[in-house]
Amino acid sequence: MKTRKYTKFILGIGIYLLSYNAIYAQQSTPTPQPGSGQLWGLAFGDYAYVPHGDSAGRGNGNVQYKGLGSKGSPTQNANAIEIRRAYLGYDYVINSKFATTALLAYEGNYDANNNRTLYLKNIYLTWKNIFKNTDLIIGQQFTPSFATTNNIDALWGYRSIERSLLDLRKVDASTDMGVTLAGRIWSADTSALSSFIGYRAMVGDNSGNTPVPVFTGAGTPQNNTTDKDKKYRLNVYYSSIKNKLTLGVYADFINDGAIFYKTAKGYQNSTATFKAYAAYNAKQFGIGAEYFEQINTNGEVEAFKTDPTSNDTVSAVQAGFSVFGHATLIPNKLNFFARYDFYNPDTKYKYTTSETFTNRLVPQNTYTETFITAGLDWTPTEDKKVHIMPNIWYDGITNGYGSDKLKSDYYLVPRITFYFIFKQ
Repeated sequence: MKTRKYTKFILGIGIYLLSYNAIYAQQSTPTPQPGSGQLWGLAFGDYAYVPHGDSAGRGNGNVQYKGLGSKGSPTQNANAIEIRRAYLGYDYVINSKFATTALLAYEGNYDANNNRTLYLKNIYLTWKNIFKNTDLIIGQQFTPSFATTNNIDALWGYRSIERSLLDLRKVDASTDMGVTLAGRIWSADTSALSSFIGYRAMVGDNSGNTPVPVFTGAGTPQNNTTDKDKKYRLNVYYSSIKNKLTLGVYADFINDGAIFYKTAKGYQNSTATFKAYAAYNAKQFGIGAEYFEQINTNGEVEAFKTDPTSNDTVSAVQAGFSVFGHATLIPNKLNFFARYDFYNPDTKYKYTTSETFTNRLVPQNTYTETFITAGLDWTPTEDKKVHIMPNIWYDGITNGYGSDKLKSDYYLVPRITFYFIFKQ
């Protein structure tokens, strides 16, 4: 039995979440005064044309155009004008110590009559300075894996074009119900650097936006994802040069309980994620990168067809990296942006006729993916509340480690993306 041991870190509770500018670097929202609130919102979508798609409809995670565009299929040359996401949020400052945020979201959801519908994405209470330099947050909120301030969504700055790597491949949920702490553990505010070290720590249900069954009066009692085990998340980051430079690390852990494979004795099954990232964003240009690994202990079953006694479990590992950048072509009017990702859903997988693999972490684990996007960002108004962004969206699929039953293929989507924000 192969195992990998990890020291189980215990995190505090909490994560400080800003509402919109926690995930979008392109907007800033003034803080309402005590006893007042602010309504805000955003939407983005595209005119997208799919001239070519993967012949087998493959794609791991949140692949936007999965299943479209294959040659000879009813979806060949598919095209549409569609909104991909719309937010309607409200921030209210109760007093000098407490504030609240509520956020409704449309993300392709529809009701029984196929009408677009909203759902409750966030609802949380912030207790400011519960102790020095630390806030406490309770409720449904963004997770610190990628979606918070000084993290990759904000540093990439083009969520309207595509999700960041961990979100795109469903490594973690963007929101979760939980209790969090966040603040600064060191700062050196000088005119030249204004450096600080911040942190966000969270313990959550690991249920995403799904209510925990029975606790909300609905659903069935048995749910291994949400009933028993909590997910612990921690993000620590260093910011310097007046927030232009950011260096960060992230880790999470959840004990998934015992699994049973050809034995009455249960083997430990837990999942841990590790991520490092860096970015430098100045007025005229920006560049950044991130790398992650997620390990599921005893999550891979290797079954040998010729020698069943050699069957075993190992730790399943998915990994990937992303590099991105932008540059100003015309100040306050036109930018260029680009991004490249490589993603491997199973570093243990290899193609062989005498062995099969079963991965508890990523079921579709037989191919790697390469994501590429590039485009222009035109802002016709000085307030930068409207963006028109012609771009190319590409996801390439390559079978792993030798020939397999299916050939390598790709999705190619030229688009004109529109993005706008509104507030009181």
